[in-house]
Amino acid sequence: MFGRPQGVLGRLGGIIMARMNENCGAWVSDLLEIGPRDSVLEVGFGPGAVIKRISKLAPAGNVVGIDPSREMVEQARARNAIAIQSGRVDLRRGSVERLPFEDNTFDKALAINSMQSGRTRWPDCVKCGE
Repeated sequence: MFGRPQGVLGRLGGIIMARMNENCGAWVSDLLEIGPRDSVLEVGFGPGAVIKRISKLAPAGNVVGIDPSREMVEQARARNAIAIQSGRVDLRRGSVERLPFEDNTFDKALAINSMQSGRTRWPDCVKCGE
């Protein structure tokens, strides 16, 4: 349900993830010390709750997310519709293995609960709370 959410279970998973990841998202956002003009990438943004928080921390910046799940992209776009319409948030469906961005595009990057598939190797990762 959480590795690559889809369908009814994916929608339910998105609701659960939005609540479960709230504290961790706040913690990671604080660690990153996101400034008002920062450009930030979230890999595996799920239902977009953390994207919403980050877009408020970087009102003059740019917040971009990539997620492989069509269901999560739809939920996140709905949750962040105003920021997307204003051009401050860009959410895309895709894979971390093939990011569609130039090197050095972002000031900061994060990934929360994005290692379930086991397909991608993530060096130098920190678990929430460590």
